[in-house]
Amino acid sequence: MLRISTQGAALLSRKLSDLEQRQLPFALATALNKTAEQARDAEIAAMKAAFDRPTKFTLNSLFIKFAKKGRLEARLGVKDYASKGAAPTKWLMPEVMGGARPRKRSESLFAARGLLPSGKSLMPGAGMKLDAHGNISRGQLQKILSGLGAQGDKHSNSTDSRRSAGNQRRFFVLGKGSGALGIAERVGKKGGSINMLFAFGKDPSYGSLFDFYGIADRIVSARLPVEAELAMTAAVLTAK
Repeated sequence: MLRISTQGAALLSRKLSDLEQRQLPFALATALNKTAEQARDAEIAAMKAAFDRPTKFTLNSLFIKFAKKGRLEARLGVKDYASKGAAPTKWLMPEVMGGARPRKRSESLFAARGLLPSGKSLMPGAGMKLDAHGNISRGQLQKILSGLGAQGDKHSNSTDSRRSAGNQRRFFVLGKGSGALGIAERVGKKGGSINMLFAFGKDPSYGSLFDFYGIADRIVSARLPVEAELAMTAAVLTAK
């Protein structure tokens, strides 16, 4: 039979308290990181529900800065960098906060060339080929920019006299000035038909489609206490 006296129980209690204090930073960091991972997974599920066929690039646009014993804070955020194209913060945060969408780089290039009227943005036209996610391929966009002499590097434009004129006159703006309708492409023999590649539409303004902060708050409120208790129990039981 095991007997625990009052004095022995107090000693055990003090030892357990010391053990808990030593294990507490590790347990809290573990709980914070597991909660952050669950919040990230919930955000990804919400993006799949809110957006039309989101790409892997969109679904991978979140990052976690994990907590450590010496820094008891985990961060979940949207990446503000990209190896190619615009950083996710540029196009994802308007879906979170609402408001006007920042101009895409291609829109800025067309506008700088005087091809895109003020207050207008680009929308895919009926003749534009889109991928499975409803996006325009980078190669197709580069051809249009080049054909219209709108590349940032002028030597990349097919309208440059030192380059092939294969795209020259293939692409053109339909209409003039503020009344321009969009960007079209001549197709068929001798360019007898045209495809509407881009329509010029009013600059878009969005309501909030993606409740990033609300989702994270709900996960933290529901899961952090549970994860903290589980982590503390595991840390005490496995402590040496």
